[in-house]
Amino acid sequence: MEIAAKNFIAAHPSFTTGEFADALRIEIPNIGRSTIYHKLKLLCESGEITRTRKGHFAVSEKKNYSYDLSETAKAVSSAVQGQYPLVDFQIWELYQMNEFVNHQMAKNTIFVEVENRLDESVFNQLFEAYPHVLLNPSTAEYYKYSGDETIVVRRLISEAPPGFGEYRQVSLEKLLVDLFGRGITGAIISRSEYRAIYEDVFKKYNINQAKLFRYARRRGIEKQIQEYIRKETNITLEDAK
Repeated sequence: MEIAAKNFIAAHPSFTTGEFADALRIEIPNIGRSTIYHKLKLLCESGEITRTRKGHFAVSEKKNYSYDLSETAKAVSSAVQGQYPLVDFQIWELYQMNEFVNHQMAKNTIFVEVENRLDESVFNQLFEAYPHVLLNPSTAEYYKYSGDETIVVRRLISEAPPGFGEYRQVSLEKLLVDLFGRGITGAIISRSEYRAIYEDVFKKYNINQAKLFRYARRRGIEKQIQEYIRKETNITLEDAK
């Protein structure tokens, strides 16, 4: 199946689920539907192909997003996982946005987003080890109490896109939505930077638009983000194709 799948995508820059399935069945007549869907999922996760819309795929010219967290962020993630191995949390840091913004972030902030009712426990754990740790701060509290390397512990929104990697990093889809939907993030990163961020992200990396807008819908800002992308950026959304 591996060879048949690679040969097919090498010859088809874009294709449908049905076309992919028919090609595999020529080589493996008894292949099951679930196996075909699983293979498509793996190809998407590897970055070899990208889902353009429901049932349609294209060979990807972009790459999947990755970011090498700071040593402090890695230590924070490892500490939380060690103390609370079953807790659902995600982590990201302000410095990783420097890849996309015009005006570089001079001070770092590490965000640890934790499932509801456990955020205070994680805060207490980190507060004992780090000098600047804030729990669900308002924008005013953040600016008043933050230091050179602040850790912000806040609640993880339910149904957020899953994190990735060893350190449970936040996905780009979630970061793009949270610019519009989480007070501190939107306050730290100037609105004038949003266009550069969105355009650079979409240009460089595979973005699952279904995942992005599903989360935006959960946050109640789907239409706001769609309108912003269409009116303020040069990005072509998939449903416009």
